[in-house]
Amino acid sequence: MKTATAYSPCNITGFFQVHDKASDPLQVGSTGAGVALAKGVNTKLSIKKAQASRVDATFNGKRLPRRSVSVRVATRYIELDGRPWRVDVTHTSPLAVGCGYGTSGAGALSLSLALNETMGLSLSTLEAAQIAHISEIECRTGLGTVASVFSGGLTLRTIPGAPGVGRVSKVAVPSSLMLITASFGPISTRSILGSASLKRRVNACGKGLSQKFDRRSPQKSFMILSKGFAECVGLMSQRLSRLVTRLDSTGIKSSMTMLGESVFCMAPKEVVPLVTTLLRRHGMTPYASRIARSGAHLL
Repeated sequence: MKTATAYSPCNITGFFQVHDKASDPLQVGSTGAGVALAKGVNTKLSIKKAQASRVDATFNGKRLPRRSVSVRVATRYIELDGRPWRVDVTHTSPLAVGCGYGTSGAGALSLSLALNETMGLSLSTLEAAQIAHISEIECRTGLGTVASVFSGGLTLRTIPGAPGVGRVSKVAVPSSLMLITASFGPISTRSILGSASLKRRVNACGKGLSQKFDRRSPQKSFMILSKGFAECVGLMSQRLSRLVTRLDSTGIKSSMTMLGESVFCMAPKEVVPLVTTLLRRHGMTPYASRIARSGAHLL
């Protein structure tokens, strides 16, 4: 038996555009802006030779379905290796699946790094990340998460595609800034990416936002553009909209995670108690996280 452990930050996308027309999945992706959370996904992997290949994966103790991106990543590695393997994957994270935290992409990338290590395929880190990206595209669980969590930080995705194909630039932000978030529940990314009318709306609302991003005031710019985008797309529930308005009234800019019925804001450490108290009053479980300064890696 061979084992490995890997980590990837999670990611909150504030605004984006869909680019899914390319025939090459390496060129499919999204443009926009997101921020990586140090609270991420830890992936423990064990593999052993078997008579027939089998993949079992769990996330926070819950078994993942056969169509999950993690099973897709493992299956692709088994095909590349050419030998049958028994693969057991255990993902853990403080953040929930489907709530706009990029857990699927973070799980896929950390798993890809771990599989490359244990199977000894000698792929570059970039090639391993591209496998994770392609798998996410195929499973419709995300478009730009892998590119963002590959680098970490506050990122602008200006050319769509996998790591090494698209263009991602990191924007410097103060180390004292914290990400504070809480969720009412999930929204299916697969359903959004499968709706032509929603994709058109997303692309219309996201048009030109990356060019409007002000690097001189990244925190403020990111939150203002994200909120405007969320309001334009119109996916905010009434209770989420009321919460964003309530946070605004206290002077805290917030918005909706893409895609989840979740709120997030970037604020200095001293503001964290105020925000978390307000979120608890709305019946939510808040999480405060540092911004991840680096991307996914083996542990």
